Amino acid sequence: MTRSHKALIVGGGIGGLSTAIGLRRAGIHADIVEIKKQWMVYHVGIIVHANFLRAMVALDIADKCVAAGFAYQHIRHYDPRGNFLSALEGQRLAGPDYPANLGLSRPALHRVLSETAIGAGASVRLGVTVSRLVQSDDKVNVEFTDGTVADYDIVIGADGVHSQIRSMVFGHEHQPKFTGQGVWRYTIPRPKDLDHLVVYVSEQSGRAAGQGWFR
Repeated sequence: MTRSHKALIVGGGIGGLSTAIGLRRAGIHADIVEIKKQWMVYHVGIIVHANFLRAMVALDIADKCVAAGFAYQHIRHYDPRGNFLSALEGQRLAGPDYPANLGLSRPALHRVLSETAIGAGASVRLGVTVSRLVQSDDKVNVEFTDGTVADYDIVIGADGVHSQIRSMVFGHEHQPKFTGQGVWRYTIPRPKDLDHLVVYVSEQSGRAAGQGWFR
């Protein structure tokens, strides 16, 4: 009798949920633990391009993502005074039925991913993370912060830029470093006649400010 494979995913964000969907599509048992006690994401918008949509097609959730966001084809660049500079035509890498670019709010994307992962049979535990990992030749023994213990074939760290799993496996010397760049985000209504991404490029150091549009 063939042994069923089990995967543990630490982190219930975009990467963790997408991984769970893919694993369940392949018939692999997937458990997700998320350290947050309440499953919530910041209400900000993100811009995703054709490579994202191509991945969503592979997970069979592209239609849901497109329906939850605002699809567009072009990116247009302007100087700070609003003078047109250039335009980029997006590539439909996901196929002719899908747009080149998509604006999504994080809550909308989270809703698609979480509902699909749970609907596909992934198990989710909130307010729980990993406290100990012990790897052997054929399994990973995991102890959780709620005191429970389980064995898995693979443990996937999808717990963000300050990943606890990365530190547990590779040590604390591999940490992210601040690059000096920052971003400010504001949510505003989309003008009805605006159907593309607008990017304003300043005259100082090539800095850019963009406006993306979401439902």
